Formats: sequence, C-alpha cells, structure tokens
Amino acid sequence: MQLTDISVLETVSDWLNERRQVWLCTVVSTYGSAPRPIGSLFASDGRSRAGSISGGCLEEAFLKMINQGEFSSPACLFDYGKHHNEEGSVFELPCGGTIRLLIEKLEPSQESINQLSVWLKAEQSCLSYCRRVKLESGISSIEAEGQSSNQAVSVEDDSVSLHYAQAWNVLLLGISLVSQHVAQLARLAGYTVKICDIRKDLAGDWGYASVHGGVDVSWQSADQFVEHNVNSCSVVLALAHDPRVDDLGLMSALESDAFYIGAMGSKRTTATRIERLKRIGEYSEQDISRLHAPIGLDIGSKTPVEIAISIMAEVIAKRNGIKLAKVT
Repeated sequence: MQLTDISVLETVSDWLNERRQVWLCTVVSTYGSAPRPIGSLFASDGRSRAGSISGGCLEEAFLKMINQGEFSSPACLFDYGKHHNEEGSVFELPCGGTIRLLIEKLEPSQESINQLSVWLKAEQSCLSYCRRVKLESGISSIEAEGQSSNQAVSVEDDSVSLHYAQAWNVLLLGISLVSQHVAQLARLAGYTVKICDIRKDLAGDWGYASVHGGVDVSWQSADQFVEHNVNSCSVVLALAHDPRVDDLGLMSALESDAFYIGAMGSKRTTATRIERLKRIGEYSEQDISRLHAPIGLDIGSKTPVEIAISIMAEVIAKRNGIKLAKVT
C-alpha cells in the first residue's frame, strides 16, 4: 500500500513536540463499503484532528470515545461496526460494513517523537518498508524491504505489520504557476514532489519553497534531473513551456521506465514538440505514444489551478487504471 497522508504524520510530529497526547488511527481492513483505502490515517489530540478514516461520521464518534476515556492502551485493534453503544445496539457505518483500525496512543515523549521521525525518514526515502507495531507496548519499528510486499497488512497475536510500497513521485520540469499548483495537489494526494529548472532568473517566481511547506527547486538540467530521480513509480511532467527545459527532460523520461510522462501545451505546440523529439532523439511512434500531450483531462480548465487539477486528475486516473476523456 501507499502512504497518502504524509501531512498527517507532520501534524502529529508538531503536536508531540508541543507536548500534546495524540491518538493515531490507521485503517487496517474494511468490509463492505470502504470510505478510505487501507493505510489511511486519522489523528487527534482529543480536540483537533488531522486526516480522515471516513466521510466524517466516524471521526466525530472517535473523538467522543476518546473523551469518554476509551483507547487508553498504547496500541490496540478496534472494529468499528461490531461494537455496541450504551443501549446495547451495534454501531454501523452509514455506508454499511465495518472498518478495522489500529489505534496508537502516543505520549508526548522523546521516544514517540523519535519513532515518528524514523517513520517520516522512511517515507521520505521513497523506498519500500515495513512498519511493525507491538500491541502490548505500542513500540514501533521500521524495516526496509527489498521489494513491495504482496500483503498490505499482516496481523499477528502481538503485533501489526504495515507494508508500504515504494513511494510514487512527481518530477516537475520547470517553474510556473501550473507547476506550483501541481506540486501542492500532488503532495496532498500523497506523492513526493521534486522540481528542476535552469532559469535562475525565475527563482523569485517560485512561491512554494520548503520554507512555505513546499519543495525547493533543483537548479540543474532537466535530463540530469530526470535521470537521477526517475523510477517505475515516477510521473514526469514538462510544464516549463520552454524547449530548453521540457525537451531535455522528456528525452530522458522517454528512455526511462517512468510510469507516466506528460507535457503541457496546445495541440500545435505538441505537434511541433513531437516532430522535434523525433528528429533529435530518433524516437519511434511507440516511444512517442508514451507521451501524454496535451496533458490533462477535458474539464474545461483555463486558469493555472484548473489546469493543475486536470493534470493530477489524469495522473490519478492513469494510476488507477481508469480511462477518462482527454483534452481536445
């Protein structure tokens, strides 16, 4: 499975450093309707909340149970949809079915802060790993995995193992308002994001640097950038509208095993770019067919944020194996 809630982990880290007690929930399994995928995270300090494990109803019930003194052990498994209320009747999810949660009670200790820091570092490495939580003590550990496990979650008598696959990453070629919005949306969707450019005179136009919770620009040629960062879980997006950036990066991407390759531009720009790529790189029609251009789904997008939404919608649809209408 993939971790799609990095922002939740970052919020939990902030809460622990502010000396707050935190309850962290991970979706372990679902039966019937599944409002969130396995591995989804929800956290609360008893007042504030981060993330989601349902459409909203379960989070409210969970906060109520915390404030009633439930979930006092360091870690436990809890089946929502099989427990009883004060009147003795069974709670049910509004959408039907049940959901099993791993609930960890994190004390604002240095040990909890250190364990979460190790988890964040494992996620930022973008490699496959397993997180194992001991149910009696709540102690967690991280182990690297050579390849993605076929099993997302494994439950034993005394522990729960959560297997996280190699992270999906978005490689952005070129600074633009569209690339800024794409970076924000991609990170919210759980992708790691990196961006490159060679046009240092545009440095002031990038408003989503790490100091603002975003990513810093790697000032290097796009081909070197792609070659260094690309893998089979990579999404390469050429958004510079400048051949000096876009073309070099696309050539490197077409020679890689990148999962998705896309380029922004009109039909005329796309046709010119394809002719240029064929002439310079001698790419076949099969090679060129990997290029999604003009990029994005046909949602009538005009503004930078709308274009970014159409781009990420296409990326997510492609990743989920869903065919939707293309931009015409």
